[in-house]
Formats: sequence, structure tokens, C-alpha cells
Amino acid sequence: MTSGLGRLALGVALWSIGTLPFLSRLFRGRTSRELEQYMVLMNAVLDGKRVYVDVPFEYPPYVLAWFAGPTMLAEDLGQFRLFFGGLILCLDALIKAALLWTGFRDRHRPPDALPFVMYTLATAALGHILLQRYDVIPAVLSVAAVLALSSGWAGVAGLMAALAIGTKVYPAVFVPVLAAVAWRRSSRQARQFAIGVGAGLLPLIALSWSVPWWRFANVHSHRGLEAESLWASALWLSHFAGVPATWELADRWYEVTGPVADRLIAPARVVWATATLGSVVLATWAAWRATLRSGADADSMTLPVTAALVLLPVTTFVAFSLVLSPQFHLWLAPLAALALFARRRPDAGVGTGALWCIFISTFLVPAFFPSPTFDGGLDLGRTFVLVFRNVLLLYATWSLLRTVVRLADY
Repeated sequence: MTSGLGRLALGVALWSIGTLPFLSRLFRGRTSRELEQYMVLMNAVLDGKRVYVDVPFEYPPYVLAWFAGPTMLAEDLGQFRLFFGGLILCLDALIKAALLWTGFRDRHRPPDALPFVMYTLATAALGHILLQRYDVIPAVLSVAAVLALSSGWAGVAGLMAALAIGTKVYPAVFVPVLAAVAWRRSSRQARQFAIGVGAGLLPLIALSWSVPWWRFANVHSHRGLEAESLWASALWLSHFAGVPATWELADRWYEVTGPVADRLIAPARVVWATATLGSVVLATWAAWRATLRSGADADSMTLPVTAALVLLPVTTFVAFSLVLSPQFHLWLAPLAALALFARRRPDAGVGTGALWCIFISTFLVPAFFPSPTFDGGLDLGRTFVLVFRNVLLLYATWSLLRTVVRLADY
């Protein structure tokens, strides 16, 4: 009893320390243009305008449900920031609570708080954007999908994955991986997972008859090299050696443009698409071949393995993308934290080098965004930091690839 109460008290204390200080972020700093876009868009929808028709929108439709409550409660942008930020803070707190629960639930082992600490430090590094972007929403749904599947709730996992896709498209890259994990467990879990995915996507299919929601992709299909991406950062670094390149504002983001950038866009897209598709196939194949765990430790062993398998296609998607915004780290950090539980279980077969690279790359973000020179083009020192961040993500992708291949033969 005493041991149980001690674990609970420690968990509550850590959760409070890692969560409550973020309340100050609701009031500090300037309000981002993204928040204003969210509120203006939702107000237009509530006024009867047709989203994707009368009002252009660059994200899938499920996210509108998350915008509706803060918009209806708020009378101005300041209040919207407060209500929306409060919602995101609660979801972030759920991720932290899940990490603590996972690390503390096994009473036969010492509490493992390191994944929680690393995720908390990552969100602290991104604190200036954490509560003003909606990326925590698909992140918490992705975490819920991995946790549910590892606990044997395949139907819930499928539903969470589908809702994540309808909120932000990137979770689509790991659905085949989760499906393979479910199938390896049993055909019954595979069916439950498929039913969950179908149920989650059903409203999206129904909307297709009246709402052309797929038009959100039009915005992204015409984007160039976002300044923080691997491709743009390398080009911007080379501009200090005389290669022609310009750092300029494109809508609400910055891109590196010029004759070299124009010629680079098409091959960069091919590399990104090929690498992402290849990582999806590899991770799915590894999930299919991975040895099934049994016994009392099965769930705790499956969790970091599943997280590592899921992390490969997501990290590849991010590392090679022509668009790499700082908030994309919010997709990676919670999955990396889940996979980090493997470090105390060498027999899980999950290497942790990639996970440390993901966390370190996240810690580097404040060095270049926001920064005094960001709007006009990063100086040489900050450009080196940006390039190093992207190299870390590349190495993380390579290291995860090696881990996944090892898991396939484990």
C-alpha cells in the first residue's frame, strides 16, 4: 500500500511540475497568425460559409470540430487564444499522464520517468508554439492508437488512427504498420482494427458527397522549399558561398527561393515520396515478421516495439519533407518517448540512438525559431544549427531503419 501510494504521489508531483508551468504560455508572447486563421475560418463556417468552397482551408475537416468549441466561447482573438490554448494544454497533459502511467504501472520494476521527462523537455523547447498550433491533437490521437493496440484494444486503436488522419494527414503513413501488428496478434484483432479505421473514416466518406474536403491538398501541392526543411537549409547554407538563393515570406511561412530552388523542388518531392513509401513498406514488413511476445511482460514489450515501428515512417516523412515546420517535432516527440521505454529492456531489440537524436533536434529549435534574423533570413551561425538539426533527423531515420530491419529478424 505504501509503495503504491508513494508511486502515485511521485507521479502526481512529476505531472504537476511538467504540466502546470505551461499555463503561463496562455498569456505570454505574441498571438500567432495561425490562431487568427483558425478563429476566422471557424467563424465563417458558423456563419454558413462552405469550407473548401467559399473559404479555402489547408487542413482535413475533422480539425474543425476541435476549433468549434473555442470559437463559440470566444468573443475576440485574445479569448480564442485562451480557450484553444487551454484545450491543447489538456491534451498535452494527457500525453504526459500516459507516459507516467506507462512508466509507473509495473510495481515489480523501479518507476521509469525518463520518457516523461524527455517529452516534457521537448514541449518546453517548443513552448512558444505548443499552445498556438493544433499539432498536439493528432499527436495525442496517435499515442492513443499505439497504447490501445499494445493493450489489445485493436478497435479503439483503429478508431484513434482514423480520427488522427482526418485531423492531420501524416498518421496515414503508420496505419499499415498498426494493421500488421494487429494481424500478427490475431485475425480477430485485425478485423477489429479494420472496423475501427472504417468507423473513424465513415464521416469523412459521408462528407465527400457535399464537401470537397480533398481540396485542402491544393495548398500544399503548390508549396516550395520551406525554409526549415532539409532541402532549403542546405541551399541557404550554400548561399553564403555564392549560390543564388532568397529567403522570402510565402503566405504565413518562409521559403528559400531562386533558380536552384526551382530546379530542386521536383527531385526533392520524388525523394521524399519514395523514402516515405519505402519506410512504410519496411516498417509494415518488420511488423509482420517481428516475434510475438507472450507472458506477463507482453504488453510492456510490445509498446516500445510498436512505437519504434510507427516512428520510422513518421520520421522519414518529416526529415525528407519539403515542408518542415517547428511544430512537426510534436509529432515525433511523444512516439520517441514511448519507444524510449525499450532502453530498460534490451531484449526488446529497439535501439535508442535515434530517439536521442529526435529529442536533441527538438531542443535545437529555439536556437533558430523564433530568432531576430528569422524573418529576414538566418545568419550563418543559426543556419549551421538548422542544418545540424536536419542532419540529426536524417541520422534518426537511418538509425530507425536499422532498428526496424533488426526487429524483422528478431
